[in-house]
Amino acid sequence: MATSLSFYQHLLEKFAHYSTEELIHLNNETIKGEGWGSSRSTFRTAIIATFSKKGIDLSHIITKNDGFTSIQSVPVKLVENTLVPITCEHKQE
Repeated sequence: MATSLSFYQHLLEKFAHYSTEELIHLNNETIKGEGWGSSRSTFRTAIIATFSKKGIDLSHIITKNDGFTSIQSVPVKLVENTLVPITCEHKQE
């Protein structure tokens, strides 16, 4: 546990210097990836925490129900300081 906690702290320090656009790109690439195990979870949690520290509204990707908080694992974009899920509105065939 100490290792993942120090990894998380390292990521928070590193991500603090990233722009919002860089964090969005990291988030979107991270959710596409497969595998990683707990490292991926720690990585994404640090990204989400950094968005929050930057004052970005996460209400469109986070839900709270019966004391549990869930974060959608979706690609996002920034709309008026709010992260919103990217949806495929039109499919070209």
